[in-house]
Formats: sequence, C-alpha cells, structure tokens
Amino acid sequence: MKYTNNYNLPDFLVEGLLEDTYTKGDANASVTELLSPPQMRHLLLKHDDEITVDVSTLIASAQGRSFHYMIEMMAKKNYNTLSEKIIYSNYLGWKIKGQFDLVLIGECALLDIKTCKAYKVDGGVVPKEWVHQTNIYKRILQKEKGMTINKIQIGAYIKDWSRHKAQSVSGYPPAEFFMMDVPVWEDDAIDALIEERVRLHQEEIPRSCTEEDIWAKPSVWAVMKRGKIKAVRLFSSLAEAEEFASTSVGLYVEHRPGKAVRCSDWCNVAPFCQQWETDPRNIPAQPTMENLFDA
Repeated sequence: MKYTNNYNLPDFLVEGLLEDTYTKGDANASVTELLSPPQMRHLLLKHDDEITVDVSTLIASAQGRSFHYMIEMMAKKNYNTLSEKIIYSNYLGWKIKGQFDLVLIGECALLDIKTCKAYKVDGGVVPKEWVHQTNIYKRILQKEKGMTINKIQIGAYIKDWSRHKAQSVSGYPPAEFFMMDVPVWEDDAIDALIEERVRLHQEEIPRSCTEEDIWAKPSVWAVMKRGKIKAVRLFSSLAEAEEFASTSVGLYVEHRPGKAVRCSDWCNVAPFCQQWETDPRNIPAQPTMENLFDA
C-alpha cells in the first residue's frame, strides 16, 4: 500500500499516523477481515501494492489506538484484567486471529472500545457487526483459553457528539463516551457464524458484494423550498413527494439517487472492482442549482 500526503500534514504527524504495529502473523484472516465482504478482502490481497491512501484518512484509526493504549497501560496496574492479547483459533482449516481489548476476569466480562459517529449507535442499538465481532472474541477465548465470558460490553466514543442533541433528540447518545450491552450468543450460533464466514472467504471466486456489504442507501425524493438547501421532507416515492409539494407554490421535488456508501467513500479497492465499475450508482456527484425565478 502506498501513502500520499495531499494536505501537507507535518512530518511528525505523518510518522505517528503510519506507526501501526498491527500484523495478523501467519493467520489466514483476522476476525475483522473475516466479517468483511469476501470480494473486498480478495481485491485487497490482490492489489495491495497498487492501492494509494492519503495519510489524512488514518486519523480516525489513530484515535482508536490511543484508547487501546490507555486501556493497556491501566490494565498493567490491575492483575485481574487481561488487555490487548492475541489469540488464534482454527476453523475449517483456517487460522483465525483475534485481538480483544479488555477482559475483566473477576466479572467474566469482555469489553471492546469503539470510536464512531453518533449515527452508528442511534437509538442505543449495537451494530450487527459489533455483535458478531465481540461474540467471536468471546467464543475464541472460551475455546482456546478456557475462559468464561458471561457479559459483553461496548465502550463507544462518539467523536461528533453534541450536548445540545443529547438533551433534545430522542435516542441520541447520552454522553461522549458511554457503555452498551451486547447480546451474548450461544456457542453453537457463534461457531456457525464463523464457519459460514470462513466458507465465504475460501471460495476461489468470491461472491459479489451484497447491498448490505456496500452500505446501500435507497433513492429518495426530497421536497425542497426555493432558496433553501435543507429538505423540508423526504419521501420514498415520487408520487408522495409531488402530492406534498403541490400544497405550496414555493416547493419543488428533487430526486436524490441511491448511493453505495462503502464503494463511493470508504472502499480502497473500489478502483479495481468490476462490480462497482458497472454499478449505476457509480457516477460523479453533480452540483445542482435551482433557478429561483423558475416558479
């Protein structure tokens, strides 16, 4: 992977951002890789030397590493905890690597730290991929180390947290950092999940990404007020939007096409992906201007 510095970050910051000691060793996949789309992982392995990433995009992961470092330092003062330990487990001939954040041995509890934006935990619901990841850690700890885990929690740091929204918006994260309980799965269910993911990644020709894989957002029709940028209301159908807009001469309808969020904004191998190349959502964003006199 190659790195650019398009925003002229100072050398000391660039060096710090690139200081990542992570390695999966001789494992076939880490837990995070296992839960990623098979096609994306396949393309990452195939085109690693061709991928270019700007160092500015590494800031979020550096924030996460700072939390992990703090946990590791505090855990050294407490002999009843384990932190940042690497464990391996074999499934269907593959060696899977897991690296958990913290285990509170006396409480039989697993704690994982996440850095995210507020929308990720809207309504207090733990994202499915976090449920899967932490339960796999729980299962590997039990299987390989004989440890009992009866409780799983996520410590979520909300990097765009707003005190005003916390006080006024229902379901908004209550604090900049807060705890979330994760549903604990039965062993058989976790084993079945791991084996399903291993089989998917073992396929010689990986399956195409699903709508869930690409974080698809559906098309919507926005009812706009002339001279305003923010939509008055969003609708899932054109007919409903036009009916609402007809109530005032100052309103008009704007179509907002669906989006493959991961492909367009977050996938490093999108330039090498044939599926994305032919996806109708793969079009450059076009600025739109409304003629205020076209009433």
